Amino acid sequence: MLSLLLFLLAASVKDTATLRAGCTEGDDAIATLRPGEPLTIRFRMAGEAVACYKVAAQAGGKPVEGYLPETAIAGLEDFEKSVEAAPWLEVTQSIAREAAGMPSLAAGANTAVAAQASRLIEQSRPRKALELIQPELIKKRDPTLLALAGMAEWRADDSRQALDYWQESLALQPNPDLERIYKRVEREVKGDQSTDRLLGVRVLLRYDGAAVPVDTARLMLGALDQEYARISAQLGCYAEERIVAIVQSRDAYRKTVDVAEWNGGQFDGRIRVPVAPGQGMDAATERIFAHETVHACLAMIGQWPVWLHEGLAQKLSGDTVSAAIERKLASLAEEKKLPRLENLGQDWSRLDTEHAALAYALALHAVDTYYENYPGGIANLLRNPDKLATVTADLDHRLGL
Repeated sequence: MLSLLLFLLAASVKDTATLRAGCTEGDDAIATLRPGEPLTIRFRMAGEAVACYKVAAQAGGKPVEGYLPETAIAGLEDFEKSVEAAPWLEVTQSIAREAAGMPSLAAGANTAVAAQASRLIEQSRPRKALELIQPELIKKRDPTLLALAGMAEWRADDSRQALDYWQESLALQPNPDLERIYKRVEREVKGDQSTDRLLGVRVLLRYDGAAVPVDTARLMLGALDQEYARISAQLGCYAEERIVAIVQSRDAYRKTVDVAEWNGGQFDGRIRVPVAPGQGMDAATERIFAHETVHACLAMIGQWPVWLHEGLAQKLSGDTVSAAIERKLASLAEEKKLPRLENLGQDWSRLDTEHAALAYALALHAVDTYYENYPGGIANLLRNPDKLATVTADLDHRLGL
């Protein structure tokens, strides 16, 4: 998920300003906003030469959303003060609302095929998993193998075939976890209009042609391939099969993915990114692609805690921690109100905006601290997961947690 500082705060336009689809002057204009026009700040994009904010406003009597530079917005002082004053509840309580995620469908299975297929799916090799499973299914329609076959098809971006496998598995053996997954993907299939496809070197891009022109889709595919090459070189992941990326309108995204309003992207086995009407291949979209590609890469090489996932995803996509947030973190650490890294849960997609902002900031601060104190680089840690507990404890100490 994209790391952002997100607050629904009132502000206004300083002078006549152009609301754009992205953070740069070259991005498409959405509307012209009048001086004094009320704004609601959705979130702040990090990594721009001039700070850029996603805002909501009214133009010509119609609601619009887009991006403005900080120089065009009055009332940002209140935004920064709200960051400073944001309450930090017990993080473990907030993160207890995390989504359950996909369970290991091979749990309890006594076959080597099921265990091996499950590992291949986790490594983003679903087609290889199907090569193992399908001969076994010819011999016997085993409910566990059917469930895994469905998961492999879903990861390979054939959701309808996945539903067929899962329906057969459930008919043979009821399973509440699998039924939950079935209903989620069934809803996804009904709401997803992304049917156009492009093949890249390492990425399969599926997109909604009504929301994304084909020329823009080609640029997006090139950016995804480029980001994968850059990130895999740093983290040491390798995909034998193409990673699936889905780009769709925000409305379709919200219908298929149950996440908070602030969420700007997701990796759930496929990279998912919502786009605004008319949005081109801009810096903000490229940063989201990088962020989600980090998640995909880490998933290929093991199971890692959420703070490392989100911290690395932010760092490798160019995000930074603002001075205001650094002061907030230092103050909370001194008051012993921050959780240890290991207590940060496994899914932040439903955190409220204040807690999301601080959780992401703490994760990025921890990864920055790692880079400053471990000259061997992050790939060294990823190759030696047995050192993670020791490194985590050391970072807790350095951060005053």
